[in-house]
Amino acid sequence: MDAQGTEVARRFTESAGAKFTTAIDRAQGLWELYGFNVVPNGFFVDEQGVLRYMKIGGFDVHNAEDAQAIERLLASAPSFGGAGANAAPKTETLEEAVEKAVEDWRKDRLNLDRLLTLAERRAEAKQYAQARRDFETALKMNPRSARALMGLATIYLDLGEREKALEALKKAWALDPENWIIRKQIWAVEHPDQFYPAINFAWQKEQIEKEDAARK
Repeated sequence: MDAQGTEVARRFTESAGAKFTTAIDRAQGLWELYGFNVVPNGFFVDEQGVLRYMKIGGFDVHNAEDAQAIERLLASAPSFGGAGANAAPKTETLEEAVEKAVEDWRKDRLNLDRLLTLAERRAEAKQYAQARRDFETALKMNPRSARALMGLATIYLDLGEREKALEALKKAWALDPENWIIRKQIWAVEHPDQFYPAINFAWQKEQIEKEDAARK
């Protein structure tokens, strides 16, 4: 989960020597889907797209218990979901994903989740003007949508508008002050030297104390 996108996240996967495909959640949609506001978390999704393991908070592959849980799943047989379950999961292009999101939204134009999904797909496809319009429409429908503000932040970051991105991120955090994911995204944009190429946990601890003292 990184609002700044693939390039900054790639440094961590490369340094870890990861050989598997890695997905980046720029819009932070996972926290809405699974209801968490902290990281790191662990999820295991099998070949059929079935979620078979979830640990919210404190997941660490270097922790023996966490690693063993994943190793057991890797060694076990995949789940089966009925006819056609053995077929390879269908992948789609960005253009196809946008088209599908448009079709879904047109079936229910008042559905906020569908509008946000459409906006996120358009942002991924670099259709920034349309994506921004959709996120702004979502905010009119629900002014307290942190997801819409996060989406706007990703657009501003791509366009090099750092201050606007920070403004959107801080508005999102004001709506959800206990959300550590948003809080750390703000830090990463304001203080990239403390996150890239390596995360400075000592600095984070000091920053928490400083910010919490200022909020009292």
